[in-house]
Amino acid sequence: MDKMIKLKDLLEVRVAHTQKSMEWVYHDYIPMIPKTMKQILGDTPITTFHNLNWFSIKKQLPKVIGKKKSISTYTTDTEGHLSIGGGVQTGGGVVLEVEGKVLVAGTEDLGSVPDETGRRWLSPNVFGKIVGIDQFEGGGGGIYYRKHLFKYDKKLEDMLFKYKTSLLVVPEDSDEDKARFPKFTGKQKAELIKRYINASNKFLLKMKKKIKKSFMDNVNNPKITTFMSKYGYNELLVYDVKVKDAYIVIDVIGDPNDFETTEKAIKDIKKDLKSVVKGKIFTGFADGVKKFIKKRGGKV
Repeated sequence: MDKMIKLKDLLEVRVAHTQKSMEWVYHDYIPMIPKTMKQILGDTPITTFHNLNWFSIKKQLPKVIGKKKSISTYTTDTEGHLSIGGGVQTGGGVVLEVEGKVLVAGTEDLGSVPDETGRRWLSPNVFGKIVGIDQFEGGGGGIYYRKHLFKYDKKLEDMLFKYKTSLLVVPEDSDEDKARFPKFTGKQKAELIKRYINASNKFLLKMKKKIKKSFMDNVNNPKITTFMSKYGYNELLVYDVKVKDAYIVIDVIGDPNDFETTEKAIKDIKKDLKSVVKGKIFTGFADGVKKFIKKRGGKV
């Protein structure tokens, strides 16, 4: 099976995306590719929950429904913020029951970061915590991870060194230094990203048994840890998402002093949800969210 990423696919991506990907390459993050994780986990369907604000329904949901782009979800919330309809990086107000395939399964907030294609990246520290690689934890985790990648691509070490060094060159430096470490072109950056991701995929596949055991333990026996955060929920990245049911939280999206405005907001949200929700759309107050989640297998 061909796991290699075609260079032309990366070259056709907008410059903004290439810069974003390069940022995560620079920081030694680990790209989590659905195709690679499918080889590790198989198709592992799971029902989880995702909270979002009302305007993300039209802006963000269509980009992930049935796609390889992943979203952050949860199945357990002990702190209580999510289980009353709040959001993580948004105000919340809409709780979705979603079905998707597992990309990453953690026991707390993963701190995962997307690039502009929707591809998710994890820091080596977080990855090390999840799968139990002590060397990945702490400040030297990225260095240790990089050394693994260099085993799979002999040119990668030199390319990374030249790229990172080129970022240190300033106008006051000598012409000799500027010539030795010229700024990377878009094509060179795309080549570096391609090599980095392919080496990362090989590393993840080499770790297949360890990753599968850790991730599936977190899927089948969800729990909350506080190694990296104190938020009180687990985070699971899922892709190929379908929305089953939805719950609109009146307390969050409404105005208690303006009945007409609240009714209009509910009506507009229902209209936006109808195109993506396969099941039912419920409306209620924050104290009903826990029941909605528990009834569908969540632990709150």
